[in-house]
Amino acid sequence: MHFADWVVLGLYIVAIVAIGVWANRRQTDTEAYFVGNRSVKWWAAGLSIIATSFSAASILGVPGYAYSTDMWYLQYSLGDIFAAIIVAVLFIPFFHKVKGLTTAYEYLEARFDLKSRLLGSSLFSLTVLLRAGSLLYGAALLFSAVVPTDLLPGLNGVEEAVVLFGVIAILYTVLGGISAVIWTDVIQFGIMSIGIVASMWVVVAGTPGGWNAAFSEAAAAGKLDVFNTENLTSGTGLVTAIFGYGLLALSLFGTNQQPVQRYMTVQEPHEAQRALLLGVGAGALGVLLSLLLGVFLFIFYEHYPTLLPAGLTADQIMPHFVNTEVPPILTGALVAAVFAAAMSSLDSALNSLAAALTVDFLKRLKPGVSDQRRLTFAKFVVVTAGVIGIAVGIYASRTGAPLIDLILSFMGYFAGGLLGLFLLGMLTRRANGHGAFTGAIVGTLVVLMVTENDFGLPPLYDVLGFAPIPFIWSTAVGLAVTLVVGYLVSLIGRPVPPEQLEHTTARWTVA
Repeated sequence: MHFADWVVLGLYIVAIVAIGVWANRRQTDTEAYFVGNRSVKWWAAGLSIIATSFSAASILGVPGYAYSTDMWYLQYSLGDIFAAIIVAVLFIPFFHKVKGLTTAYEYLEARFDLKSRLLGSSLFSLTVLLRAGSLLYGAALLFSAVVPTDLLPGLNGVEEAVVLFGVIAILYTVLGGISAVIWTDVIQFGIMSIGIVASMWVVVAGTPGGWNAAFSEAAAAGKLDVFNTENLTSGTGLVTAIFGYGLLALSLFGTNQQPVQRYMTVQEPHEAQRALLLGVGAGALGVLLSLLLGVFLFIFYEHYPTLLPAGLTADQIMPHFVNTEVPPILTGALVAAVFAAAMSSLDSALNSLAAALTVDFLKRLKPGVSDQRRLTFAKFVVVTAGVIGIAVGIYASRTGAPLIDLILSFMGYFAGGLLGLFLLGMLTRRANGHGAFTGAIVGTLVVLMVTENDFGLPPLYDVLGFAPIPFIWSTAVGLAVTLVVGYLVSLIGRPVPPEQLEHTTARWTVA
């Protein structure tokens, strides 16, 4: 990179660490560290929600999809909208009814029992570590292409970048807690948005004919197609986008501690609902711009095919363009945008994981521990989980899987069982703790046995003679098994006392 690029990147890093130092002065207890004393602005919470998921994958993986195919991925925004509406209407009011709630899984104890709460928190913890590490890897792809390094023995440039991003995220997260996470997320979302728009401008400016020609050529090549109604249940089909991915998004927005924690940083349920809808709307716009970036990259290299080395994967197109075509200063801004993507993914994961382990395990199982010791424990979790996230990121860099596929598959392994736990509680009165717990365990195990993964469980699809379930439908499979098994097992046990159901189930619940 040019010297000016390093200045831009350096200023960004100094700014986010400074926010962590500023926020550290307010971290007097776990209430401030985890929920910002419930005084965060709703719009900041909303932008933080989407910044967490609008990550390096949005800058690399999503344009890669559009480059290699068309804009079918925009259908997935319909799944996000479908999920957000359900969460706003059903989930958020319940979370605000549980007095002093910090984690989503406190609801599970109020509705069922302690073991259900601990199971939900554990499933979340596994999911967030896998996802955060994968997103670190995505950011490292661009950074290592633009800034090749050789500092750590035994690691390549991508893996060194994973370590660098991870260490900086650990630093400001452990200092500032959720306040630092949210306000840095707001800045990071702005930087990412500017980076994508600036990239589009550079790509189109270098294409003969400018914007009109770029759109015309893209339309003629079929690159602007969005809806796939021919094979509805394929990975690119409309039904898959709304229901296959939509159920995954429902689990993410409704049961994942990362967005739920942001719902609890505001005072009123309607503020949390507005935050979620703002986040999802901004996310849909971000996906649209990322896809258009991929389309314009395709048109650019159609005009200049000799500028594109052979053998590059779709995820490597954007890093190559930045490294070879983008002028100084803007290169630094784009690297900062990817840096922001990595930070917004990992910081949220670390703080949310610390909240889950501190509140659901330490505080619940050892209530006599002082709040100051809980705060110390939470910061220890941030550091430890950050190191694990770095390790997962290095593993992800060695799999060779497409970036988006890798992230969604990691999320889907545990999402169905977790979502089933919450829906059994909110939508039925008969489900009890033993049934919900059993259903979630069985649902998760079934998912791991009907999909291709590295968990080492016997492949059920071989025994029954069918093909592995596509990862995008794993949440739906896990949810269905959890609901059926959980409800049937509950019929064997005792009903839940009516007073326990009063504020934990919907009025129109199933018996």
